[in-house]
Amino acid sequence: MVQRGASFARTIALIALIGWVWLLIEPFVRRYLERRKEGVGKFIANFLTQSMQQEMLFFCLPLVIGATQKDVGQIAFTVLAAIAALLSTLDHIYERYIATRAATRLMFHAYCSLIAAIVVLPMVVRLPFERTFPIAIIGVSAWLLLTLPMSLMSLPNARHKSSWMLTSLSAPLLLWILRSHVPAAGLVVTQAIITQTLTELTPGAAIARLTSAQLGQGVVAFVAIRAPMGVAQNVIFEWQHGTESERIVAEIHGGNESGYRTFARKQSFPENSRGKWTVDILSPQRQLLKKLSFEVE
Repeated sequence: MVQRGASFARTIALIALIGWVWLLIEPFVRRYLERRKEGVGKFIANFLTQSMQQEMLFFCLPLVIGATQKDVGQIAFTVLAAIAALLSTLDHIYERYIATRAATRLMFHAYCSLIAAIVVLPMVVRLPFERTFPIAIIGVSAWLLLTLPMSLMSLPNARHKSSWMLTSLSAPLLLWILRSHVPAAGLVVTQAIITQTLTELTPGAAIARLTSAQLGQGVVAFVAIRAPMGVAQNVIFEWQHGTESERIVAEIHGGNESGYRTFARKQSFPENSRGKWTVDILSPQRQLLKKLSFEVE
């Protein structure tokens, strides 16, 4: 949908954002409906919530998968998102293990809300990704605190309540610490190569091996990144060789279907440059967007 048109994708994302709002107010609506008529209120709330969760997860999942790189943390995050999407479609399992208790239901809501926020907010509000994730963490943390009494009331004993309180407080902090392993959903690398020539932002032939003498011409890490329209986003080129590293910052702008083109040129190399060089293209949150490498003989 993103490839078909930014305005169309933004409309769908706006609908998804409305669904995210429902996930945030659902516990309070559920309590009101159950007070009016027990059983019917529970059925209506569960049906609407499960439908919204499916909408959230299956809209966001392709964008999360598209942004996932060969990073253990990113792969684990994407696998968990895929499992959550699958669980939202299996009615028997959903009703038995997720919807039964307020604690598990609200934690599942929190996870869906987090994924929706990091994917949808850049598309609708046009925020760069380094701002999106803190907003998502703060919003979900506040919501978990507001709904904590409901969660605790559904748990059978003091031990379960203490464990759940610790989980609710530590989960957002853990996610913040591990934020570099969350895929930068919505940022898609359409082209990335190592080259030595660049003419009007058109890269020359890709290279994998260089001699020490050829390094005098310099090395260019070229990348084209597609981002949501209206988003201005910094990216970092991190050059690494052994224990040495160098960071070069560039800026991209969203709305270009083929990807916004930018590059980092390195012309100063240490005397002993032999061996493998890597260039990690990162977001400001150190989320891996692409890994390039070349060998100096």
